[in-house]
Amino acid sequence: MKEITILGSTGSIGTQTLEVISELKNWKVKALTAYQQTELLFKQIKKFNPEFVVVVEEEAAVELKNRLAAEPTIKTEILSGKQNLETAAAEKVDILLNAIVGFAGLEPSVAAAKAGNDIALANKESLVSGGPVLTELVKENKVKLLPVDSEHNAIFQLLKGHQSELEEIILTASGGPFFSYSREELSQVSVEDALNHPNWEMGSKITIDSASLMNKGLEVIEAHWLFDCNYEDIKVLVHPQSIVHSMIRLIDGTILAEMGPADMKIPIQYCLTYPRRSETAGNMLELDQIAALEFFQADTDKFPNLKYAYTAGKAGGTFPAVLNAANEIAVYSFLRGEIPFLAMSRVVASVLDQHHNITAPDLEDILNSDQEARRLAVEVIKEWF
Repeated sequence: MKEITILGSTGSIGTQTLEVISELKNWKVKALTAYQQTELLFKQIKKFNPEFVVVVEEEAAVELKNRLAAEPTIKTEILSGKQNLETAAAEKVDILLNAIVGFAGLEPSVAAAKAGNDIALANKESLVSGGPVLTELVKENKVKLLPVDSEHNAIFQLLKGHQSELEEIILTASGGPFFSYSREELSQVSVEDALNHPNWEMGSKITIDSASLMNKGLEVIEAHWLFDCNYEDIKVLVHPQSIVHSMIRLIDGTILAEMGPADMKIPIQYCLTYPRRSETAGNMLELDQIAALEFFQADTDKFPNLKYAYTAGKAGGTFPAVLNAANEIAVYSFLRGEIPFLAMSRVVASVLDQHHNITAPDLEDILNSDQEARRLAVEVIKEWF
């Protein structure tokens, strides 16, 4: 019997992880965390009977406690507040899956690494913003850091036995719903348009990031830290079919690709069963049903966020944390209808221009830079709109 803690259990990755666990058997859920979705969390508690649950939003935690009071057979302890995310992450388990959305996932990842917990990482911001800190802790505490993102999970698999022969990492991007749009058409898109991803079912934040190509930019920075690879050796290609999840080019010119359906259960399961494989809990790819596999250069004039991510990643220090923070503010402003789609990248560029880099940051530097970038992003939006 293996134990797992899932941070962000009510989100897309969290719910699919619980589905995978149900198929795999022999897993015990030690802890679950969520922000405030008590209805779904209540169902998860009844099914998986975790030792404790963290609900970040205080009122939602009280509501859940009151509801569980009518279920005397359930002994799950309910904790509240952001600080208890780190408490959950530090509890010893076989693996911790971090599926928290955004920068909020960094400190729990740090707490898990300090505790020596192996991490299945679906929170890319932990490495985007905190790469220097988290990777050092992972090394110090001999922690396995297993990437859940389909692209990085693909590269992780492909690199087995080929690390010394690697020439180039090729990250694939779906292109989102606006790949073929003109700049003029992009200026008119709605929130509903941007949330209509052609291939993947994801949370709203990552779906908007996919539409703006910021998600791929964040993945470039994540790949740099995961695979100790120079930015010049990380390439992005738009692949609308989302069948090839990523590729590597070896020094002799050979390209190896990992292929599969657009189903996150497969990389999730690989992380949970690593280094073994198990029969899939997801769908099988049928090659004879694929009409075409297409690859295109990413257009960084239409989608400048990808260019900004490369620039921030190469600059290093606190620049990636600032990139991420400004983008988070811009995305949620767009989702609330406060700014147009194209304004998101303008906000990011403005905040990056105002940042004074700290080249060798510690965790406090990263946290402070994140907060300052958020403040600047809010100011920029208020001034412009």
